[in-house]
Amino acid sequence: MATASIIRGLHQKFRPSARCKGNTAKPVTKRTKGTHRNGFLTHSFKPFQSVASADWNAAEKEFFVSLNNLCQFHGWAVPDVSGLYFPQNVKQAMQMLKAHEKVGLNILLLQDENHAACLTTAKTFDTSYRLYYIPVRPLYLMQGDPQAKSLHELTAVIFAYLYQVCGVPYFTEPGYMDNEYDTIQNWIDEESDEDEREFRVQQKKDLKLKQSAGEQLLTIIQQPYSLKNLAECLKRFVVADGDLLGKSFKETATEIYKLAYDYPHRKIKDSMHYEFNEDADNDQIYWENYVSFYWSGNDSLQETLYDMVNNEFQEMGYQEEPMAFQWFDNPQESTRYDFDFEARLFALFNQLTKLLNDYDDEEFN
Repeated sequence: MATASIIRGLHQKFRPSARCKGNTAKPVTKRTKGTHRNGFLTHSFKPFQSVASADWNAAEKEFFVSLNNLCQFHGWAVPDVSGLYFPQNVKQAMQMLKAHEKVGLNILLLQDENHAACLTTAKTFDTSYRLYYIPVRPLYLMQGDPQAKSLHELTAVIFAYLYQVCGVPYFTEPGYMDNEYDTIQNWIDEESDEDEREFRVQQKKDLKLKQSAGEQLLTIIQQPYSLKNLAECLKRFVVADGDLLGKSFKETATEIYKLAYDYPHRKIKDSMHYEFNEDADNDQIYWENYVSFYWSGNDSLQETLYDMVNNEFQEMGYQEEPMAFQWFDNPQESTRYDFDFEARLFALFNQLTKLLNDYDDEEFN
């Protein structure tokens, strides 16, 4: 995927977020300055007039070539800016193109190592406003089950792929999920209702186990990952007759292997572009807020955690979601936005989480 930067900030919010109704809660922790960069966009952006260019004539020519290609593809009249000089002609043309923007079609002027000033259209992948939280306690439970050795090995290497390659955040490391659990800890410590004493005791036990076991499991998923190792673990995982959970797990693991094979280095953040939101300085839902490892979906902390997250997200006005671009440096014959990785990954998040929760529920209760 090409490295793109904004030349002209003539964009709009891609879509507001919509979450379950809830009461107020502490706001979503903002990203630190060092963590929001996604490797795809690595510097501050300047207005078009300030973009460094070795050849302004070439940049102007490239823009109008892409303008003609864009308008021809969509059947639009080419904006007439013949009475203006560069860069005012580009600015005016961009303003006139805004009339064609609509939901699902955003027009951007971008540059990368191969383009000085090229028009593109952008599309956002719909994550369905779900929380893609992957429970880790099932991996902990598998450690104590001699019959789950091969399942434990396979799950561990899948987690390693998601953590090391895809970049899924881990709940004991500094970040959003770690902050949420810290807040729950503070609430429990401050609670004085005697009627809830027994439940608070259980929550404190779960928090303690979450921290100690979580740190121990992190050392496991930090072990060097390789596609070969994933293939070997998948081969060793033999499903017994009648084991419906094992069968479903192997099917999901096989699809994860195929994804890892097709995209051996692809990270979630590669297609995330919060910079295209004109209100980026305001509170918003970053992808790390709704994609993460967490402790468990079946413990005494789960309901509190999800209530907190939903209440916080209800107050946010923008959600960062994957984006894809179609460049118009050449004439285009069809609409092309590649979300193959995202569509497969987010679907597999759902499948994997369901299976892990099923195992957690069976083993723990």
